[in-house]
Amino acid sequence: MKLRGGHDMKKVFFFDIDGTLAIRHDVPENNKKALQLLKDKGYLTFICTGRAPFYAKKLFGDMVSGYICCNGRYILYNNEKLHGEAFTEDEIAWYLKKFKDENFGALLVSDDVSMCFDLAKHEIEDAKKDYGKKHIAEYDASLPVYTFDIFYHHIDNRKRMIDVFKDKLLINDHNGCGNCDCSTIGYDKGNAIAYILNHFQINKDDAYAFGDGYNDQAMFREVNNCIAMGNAVDKLKEKATFITDDVDKDGITKALVHEGIFDNIK
Repeated sequence: MKLRGGHDMKKVFFFDIDGTLAIRHDVPENNKKALQLLKDKGYLTFICTGRAPFYAKKLFGDMVSGYICCNGRYILYNNEKLHGEAFTEDEIAWYLKKFKDENFGALLVSDDVSMCFDLAKHEIEDAKKDYGKKHIAEYDASLPVYTFDIFYHHIDNRKRMIDVFKDKLLINDHNGCGNCDCSTIGYDKGNAIAYILNHFQINKDDAYAFGDGYNDQAMFREVNNCIAMGNAVDKLKEKATFITDDVDKDGITKALVHEGIFDNIK
């Protein structure tokens, strides 16, 4: 039996980007090959990231079936928006006040742009390099917001940021560069995976998640095959059903061989 779109019903694979499939903007060739082989086998594959949809699509294009972005609050399938969980106006107003009060900046992610809020000039220029100039704009209250990166500017401010948002957000740093993406407590990557499993009627036993960060614990909650990268944080490794090698040591391919998806490493 086939899924809508011609996919095999048997299995679905969810991959984090940073530290799992990619090292910053670099996607190792073996990871690209692994994604293509999974696609050729007819399996569903989803990027599952805190990043914006346009950032993820720039890296992976049509190598995968779809994208879970904004730490679960935005889902694309076959290049069409399948689901979106935008913040309410009141929620965004609360966060913006906190950013202002605490002297934090932010990039707020909408469908096609990331909107700057109290960012320094060099932070805006760096964002343009990451996302592309056309995807960076000033804050527009009329646009929906699905997630945001917080810019805490300096490592000395990190603990204060975590304390301020500890009841609302799970923080996932971007390589210690003074900003982070955020998972909302109550709606995260796991909620999006549960949505997809229900939508395509796939069992948890046939779902695989690959991750390395704290926010990937939410992925592991909703699948029965939990693969942590060798470079993953210890807390994620504790919840893994298998710990593979590092992102730059063919960890993805080795895990797929271990799980019996690929016959061997070539």
